[in-house]
Order: sequence, then C-alpha cells, then structure tokens
Amino acid sequence: MTWYHHGWLTGYALPALLSAGLAWVGLVRHSVGKGWLLGSWRSAGLTLLVLVLTGAVGVAAGLALPHLAKLPPAAAGLATGVTAMPRKRQDDTTQPYVKFMTLGIAWLRERLEYRMLLDAHSWCDRFLDGFEKSTQLRVFVHDLRNYLVDRHPALTKTITNLFDAADRAMIHALEVQTKTDEARRDIDGWMRKPTAEETYQCRSAVGEAQNRCGDLLFCAYVHGRRTEQTALEALRAAALPSDAFHSSALPPQRRRFGLRRNRARR
Repeated sequence: MTWYHHGWLTGYALPALLSAGLAWVGLVRHSVGKGWLLGSWRSAGLTLLVLVLTGAVGVAAGLALPHLAKLPPAAAGLATGVTAMPRKRQDDTTQPYVKFMTLGIAWLRERLEYRMLLDAHSWCDRFLDGFEKSTQLRVFVHDLRNYLVDRHPALTKTITNLFDAADRAMIHALEVQTKTDEARRDIDGWMRKPTAEETYQCRSAVGEAQNRCGDLLFCAYVHGRRTEQTALEALRAAALPSDAFHSSALPPQRRRFGLRRNRARR
C-alpha cells in the first residue's frame, strides 16, 4: 500500500483533519472575549500544537476502536469510573488527572489561555508607551470610549465603568502634579527640584492612571478584531502630536506585519 492510497486517506488523514477542525472551532469559541489565538508567535505555536496533538489523538482513537472489544472488563470498569469522577474546578486550573486523560491537551489549552492573557497585557502596555501627558491620554481614552460603545453596544455598562475609573485616575494624577508644581515654586517663580516623596507621588498617580486606561484598552483588545487596528491607530495618532513617537503606532502582532512597517519606514 502506497502513502497516497485511499485507505491511508480514510484511515489517517480524514480522522486527523476532522479532529483538528473541531478542535479549532472549539478554540475559537473558547477564545471569544479572552484575546487572540494568533496574537504572537508563542500563542500561534501553542495553538498549532493543540491542533496537531488533537489530530494525532483522533487517529489513535480510530485505530484503537477495533481493539476495544479485547479489553478486560476490569479495565473498562476502571476507565469508566475515572471519567465519572467529580471535576471540581480549583482557581480555573485543570485537574492533574484531566491533564493525564487528555494526553496533555488540557494543559496546553491552559497554557494557551495564559499566553493570550500575557499577549493582551503586553500589547496594551506597548500601546500606551507614547503618551507622556495626561491631557493626551484623556483625549485618547475619551475617543476610545465612544468608539467602543458604538462597536459593542452590549458592553456599554462595562465600558462606561472602565472609562469612569480611568477618568477619575487621570484627574487625580493631574491634581497631584498641579499641587506638586505649586509646592516647588518659590516666591520669585523659580522651580526647585522635586523631593523623593513628590516624585513618588507623581509617578504613582500617573502609573495608576495608565493602568486604568490600560483596562479600557484591554477591553478593546479582547473584544475587538484585527481589522479594528487601523481605527485604534487613528485614535492614537489623533491624540498624539505627529512627532510624539518614532515607531509604529500599534505593536505588531505577527512578524510579517512588522517587516512591512520596517520597509515602509525605509
């Protein structure tokens, strides 16, 4: 029998494709509201590994079906009892026996979800790097709130709460900076150097404001699509001066996009 024989296709290729296809549909549905499956090379690698392993399990299951009748009754009863054990969730982590029963697929999916979360936070942090003034950040966050409400009306309450928290944090940061500048100014109008405590208070307030703005941007990332990056880039460019940053307005998600930007800059 040659490798391209019809029996090879029905015995190996078709079960693998069906298993991987169903696994892909499950991953896509599971990732809704959690991030992008292909947000980075690592998440893409984990996704591919899950699909390949699922396809291999599908092929192995198809080959093992004719031999199941030869299993002793005790082994069948033990397997049934293990699958019927209660699966209590502990901090949304996969139970050890579930990882063993799924041949590592459950563990890989858990790692994939964690990597997607890291990709989202890293993307948001890099997106906010170009903002140096609270006024620029307030303009961007206000426009982002309006954009998200128009695109995701079902999340209006969540978006409004995130925006209110970010706006309060930015107002507090501006007040701290204003009070610090007034305290540093002497009678003649000269500004003394800030003390260590004043520097800490200002940086702490600005950092808190950026974190709250990052929460709203995180919402835009996990609930948005890749096609919305152009709109987010336009909002960012409108809030920043033309010479505020020298890199791409959005952090690249895949290397080929980064190469295109690099060539464009050249």
